[in-house]
Amino acid sequence: MIKAVFSVSFLALLLVACAADEPPPRVVEVVVDEVVLEPYRPKSKYVGRLQAQDDVAIEARVTGYLLSREFAEGELVQARDLLYTIDSSEYQAALARANADLAAAVANQANAVRNYKRGQDLLPKGAISEAEMDDLEARKLDADARIESANAQVTSAEVNLGFTTINAPITGRIGRSKASVGDLVGPNTGSLTTLVSIDPIEALFQISEATYVSAIGRGLGNQLDVTSLRRIEVSLELTNGLLYPEVGKIDYFANRIDQSTGTLETRALIPNPHSLLVPGQYVRVILQDTELLEGLFVAQSAVQADQQGSFVLTVDGGSTVVRRNVDLGARNDDKVLVNKGLDKGDRVIVRGLQQVRPGMPVKIKSLLAPQQDQG
Repeated sequence: MIKAVFSVSFLALLLVACAADEPPPRVVEVVVDEVVLEPYRPKSKYVGRLQAQDDVAIEARVTGYLLSREFAEGELVQARDLLYTIDSSEYQAALARANADLAAAVANQANAVRNYKRGQDLLPKGAISEAEMDDLEARKLDADARIESANAQVTSAEVNLGFTTINAPITGRIGRSKASVGDLVGPNTGSLTTLVSIDPIEALFQISEATYVSAIGRGLGNQLDVTSLRRIEVSLELTNGLLYPEVGKIDYFANRIDQSTGTLETRALIPNPHSLLVPGQYVRVILQDTELLEGLFVAQSAVQADQQGSFVLTVDGGSTVVRRNVDLGARNDDKVLVNKGLDKGDRVIVRGLQQVRPGMPVKIKSLLAPQQDQG
């Protein structure tokens, strides 16, 4: 019995001695970076489609046989360049008839005016009756009306003759011709070809209601002027990832939000001096504000995510790990904009995240001064 008690006592003393010799838990060392306030230019991207500023259907205004086509399909044409000619012989003849009718009307008017003046001299002498004088006056007025009608016929004939040559109304790229030389064309034929303007070209895209409200919200402290949004620079990223070299400007916002999509139709004008961009092309539209704003930025490497959303691990004044949920904005190089959840100067863990959890004490090392350890 005495031996058993002695054995138990000895074992207990041994365990106490072992516990006293156990080293304290190791404090994990982590690298931290500070949340900084930096200037930035807001940037956002949207999918857009290019369209011509002017898209013209070329049609025949008069009926006739097509005599010539004066352009190569797909080429760039200048405003007032000749595109088609229509047989004009019928319209030249119509103009000649109109001029002849005008000459006859002029002669008839001259005779009516002479008779009217004679009647004015004879009426006081009683040589003609009042009824005869009224008839002379009516003939003079009829002759005057015939002059107006004949002039109108000449003008109409000249216009129709002018329509036998079809010229380009704008400068742009012309499409495929749907009519061939010798075809009978006219107002009911439909378009002979199409002509689209190239420089500048329009980029049409949709921005979200939230983006629009956020953009104008920055000016709510001042007089709100929606046109000030046109200070935004517009760049294009092509489908191969290349950035188009020319920069454009927003020139149009729709006057209402589309209720079905919650978006606002927006249009930008993009210079296209070398005709590299074509209507119908898909592009990525990049909007960037020309004015600098200030925002809080945190290193992208510090950001984690779980079912609760995005968060970072910070180190408080007592060198203890603290979780902070964050609302993030756009990326800027290797940093990300913090809309909510952090303050300037907060220390966030950027290295050693896998070794720590909230509530643990840590030893920190600054990312900017790694040689200086802080307890």
